[in-house]
Amino acid sequence: MELIQMKPIIIGHRGVAGTYPENTRASFLAAAKAGLTWIELDIQPEAEGQLVVCHDHELGRCSDGQGRVDAHSLQALKQLDFGGWFAPEFQGEQILTLEELFALLHEYPIAINIEIKVDETHDQEKVARELYRVLSVANMDPQRVLLSSFSHEVLTICHQMSSVYPLAVLTEKLTAADSKLMKEIGAVACNINYRALDEVTLEQLHQAGLQVWVYTVNEPEHFTLKDQVDGIFTDYPGRFI
Repeated sequence: MELIQMKPIIIGHRGVAGTYPENTRASFLAAAKAGLTWIELDIQPEAEGQLVVCHDHELGRCSDGQGRVDAHSLQALKQLDFGGWFAPEFQGEQILTLEELFALLHEYPIAINIEIKVDETHDQEKVARELYRVLSVANMDPQRVLLSSFSHEVLTICHQMSSVYPLAVLTEKLTAADSKLMKEIGAVACNINYRALDEVTLEQLHQAGLQVWVYTVNEPEHFTLKDQVDGIFTDYPGRFI
């Protein structure tokens, strides 16, 4: 399955994370209302396995809570403030479930790169199964979804479970294992740290039929390959548009 877009795609990183609290309702609505065609967000399970939108496994940086996300029930997580850390006007932002996120953006023509945030403590098959359940219930158009992860295990499980939604391998720097995995799972893209991308690697990935999406570029003038890549994740989409 191919991702068809103008080049390069500008992807709002965790919504519009430079000017709104990341991965929140306010941030995603700002991205949608600004007319972005793509956003990126992070999901992970809470204590009972429901998928919530949050980047860190620990709560301390982006909320007034403490401990791991998966040590708390959704009910407990909903009592926490996920906006006040960023600025007082965002106080009271609640964590979103993936289902709530889909409902929030249903009326907007926006596509979503879902990063699956898992570590060795998670049952990765269970996480993948719940992700596909939520996607199915929401009846998400496969052209509006890209699933990505640093975890080779969870991407392999996703590939084995379904071929409906396109996959991308996330990496800090392209490795032989990354290249092997992308071939095995039929990945459509490599999402790579822009600092680790040079013209040789870019050409290698394009020759393999892969799109190249780079993260996280906040100063366009410092990234010389911006007109040659297929997608750019940024906290400040306005600087590119």
